[in-house]
Amino acid sequence: MQVAIVSADFKTVTGPAGKARRYLIFDAESGAEPRLQRQLELPEGAPTHHDLHEDDQVPHPVDGMVLITTEAGEGFTERLARRGTRVLITSETDPKTAVALWLDGRLPTRAPTPKEKTGCTAGAKDRGSGA
Repeated sequence: MQVAIVSADFKTVTGPAGKARRYLIFDAESGAEPRLQRQLELPEGAPTHHDLHEDDQVPHPVDGMVLITTEAGEGFTERLARRGTRVLITSETDPKTAVALWLDGRLPTRAPTPKEKTGCTAGAKDRGSGA
């Protein structure tokens, strides 16, 4: 299984996930030490998840992976779930440790930021709310 870590500096787990352009991609399997497979940097002009706010069709390189970040909102986690991506928000900042803890079922996680607190209004008109 592949795990994508949001990492603006390619060294630590960071956020916000929606506008992320840099990821560490790990190979992870139960009973084995996580292995860094590659660093992924979206090229300039390539869409971030925020750019795909209303588009569930255009593929994103981390679709279908587990995504670990330090910051994400409710809307983001809902949209990525539709893409087959499970989002985990954690305070753990070491990427390899985060993957190992997730594999072991011990990754400290927290709930996503509520929609009304994210400040993201993209698509709000279409949903008929101000959130």
